[in-house]
Amino acid sequence: MAFFKEWCFCVCITLIISVIFSLFTPNGAMNRFYKVMLSIFIVISFLYPLKDFSVKDIDFTELESSFDEQANTGFENEMSSYIKSYLKSKGISGANADINANYDTNTNQIEIYEASVYIPDEYSKEEVEKLIFDGIGINARVIYIGE
Repeated sequence: MAFFKEWCFCVCITLIISVIFSLFTPNGAMNRFYKVMLSIFIVISFLYPLKDFSVKDIDFTELESSFDEQANTGFENEMSSYIKSYLKSKGISGANADINANYDTNTNQIEIYEASVYIPDEYSKEEVEKLIFDGIGINARVIYIGE
């Protein structure tokens, strides 16, 4: 990431210098020549830092951990929505679900550590637990809202 910061800084400085020089270009026949020279300067300054670029400079572990976090959050949200919609289709409204899971990108496996489902007091915990286990296959802990 340091490479990209340095490159962006270099580009910004180049553009500022180019604007300043373009203000002082003479009118007439030489104007065209100066504009070509400024354009070449800008192109070279964009490409020059790339000579030091190496794929080794990119920290893929940071990108991978960010991807893992997003995958976990996405899976947890999808699973929560799926449980809520499943319970709603079975006539249990007002339910909410919290999922704590881990998605392993290397093996493409999902491990659910904990599933908590919050239901209104009017429904039976045991019936909802059985319903979730039979329909989805998750052994969820059912809690009344407000407990």
